[in-house]
Amino acid sequence: MDKKEFGKKLKNIRIRNKMSQQAMADSLGYTSRSTINKIEEGINEMSHDKILRLMEIYGLSRPDLGLEPLCGDKLSGLRKDAKYPNPEIEEICYIKNCVSNPNIVVGDYSYYDDKKGADLFEKHVTHHYDFIGDKLIIGKFCQIGAGVEFIMNGANHFMNGLTTYPFNIFSRDLQKFTPSLDKMPIKGDTVIGNDVWIGQNVTILPGVHIGDGAVIGANSVVGSDIPPYTIAVGNPCRVIKKRFDDKTIEKLLNLKWWDYPIEAIEQNIDNLFNGNLDELELSLKK
Repeated sequence: MDKKEFGKKLKNIRIRNKMSQQAMADSLGYTSRSTINKIEEGINEMSHDKILRLMEIYGLSRPDLGLEPLCGDKLSGLRKDAKYPNPEIEEICYIKNCVSNPNIVVGDYSYYDDKKGADLFEKHVTHHYDFIGDKLIIGKFCQIGAGVEFIMNGANHFMNGLTTYPFNIFSRDLQKFTPSLDKMPIKGDTVIGNDVWIGQNVTILPGVHIGDGAVIGANSVVGSDIPPYTIAVGNPCRVIKKRFDDKTIEKLLNLKWWDYPIEAIEQNIDNLFNGNLDELELSLKK
């Protein structure tokens, strides 16, 4: 790639990250913004060591910069440490790299897709209070559509009296009526398995477990557990079919392809897409 084309790529990366030329210069170890300006204008070249630093800081691959992959380059095309797996599509964000709450635990490569702010996934986890201690656990390679809502245990009301009204939260004088946690309907952690596809505007209630490989239809309200490799839809969300026969499901659950090194997974994308389970198993285990 010529200098002008590289400069355009660099400028686009800087703008996507909402950085000034000076901020990018500082991040790469340059002393002046003029250096970045000259590279963006196609006047100067960026040295090899600065390119490597650029890739490391911003989660880029050589093709992202218009550069040919190096022979033997082991940098995965999926780049699990990147905020945006594809820098040109900011509506898709790796969730793990966008959350700060330690009680939200997310596996590698699981993404949230939302034009209104893919990096704002944490705002879609509501009523999640530290004093309760419940966790949202999401496995690897999950695909989560826009508008999802994970309602955690803090939303539950006391159910053992004549009213569910939470008088205690509206006045200090009434805090003495606060129910103890052991009397509240706390339903435990919410757990999403691996390779789960959750459609747009799905609501998931506290304590639900969704199994590996399940598909949840758009606008569903999930209030009970969903078995692995099933398709479930509706309000309340109910299983309408299995994705595979029982033997295939058992093999997939035993194989756990998502736990293999990403290089091995990328070499088997054809097998994953074409349903070649026997070939996938042989290839991963060799």
